[in-house]
Amino acid sequence: MPLEDDDTVAVELKNLDYAQIAAFDQEAADGEALLFYENSQIENAVVYRNKLSGRIGNFFENYDVRIELHGKEITNSCTCSSERKICLHAIALLYGWINDADDFMNLSHVLADIEKIAKSQLMDIVTNILQRQPHMAALFLARKKLDWDEIDIDSFT
Repeated sequence: MPLEDDDTVAVELKNLDYAQIAAFDQEAADGEALLFYENSQIENAVVYRNKLSGRIGNFFENYDVRIELHGKEITNSCTCSSERKICLHAIALLYGWINDADDFMNLSHVLADIEKIAKSQLMDIVTNILQRQPHMAALFLARKKLDWDEIDIDSFT
């Protein structure tokens, strides 16, 4: 499905263009992110609504990057622990998005396919995941944490 026809991807991501990314690059990384993008590989690239994530790097270094767009506001996190508002790895992932969006796995499509799988088959999949990565059990058992405005203060008094 062409990106412009995919209603599961946020309009903010669909409307990003090279000039915007180049401006972020110049402001935050003195133009170094484009060169980093051109000399790196992006693995596990995923798009989910208004979010991008992936691992970007080369033979010597790899960084896990997450980006979220809200209107014109961009938030990001990266395992590089940069002090910058947006690091060159996040900008490189944005270059990847505008140049190679078709290579990003659309998590919304995957979730739609998973909804069609029988419970017994899902249990087999979860069992396989947890046998290979037992530390992920906590993710399956985690309860949603309440936001500050959802907490009933009267229950504490």
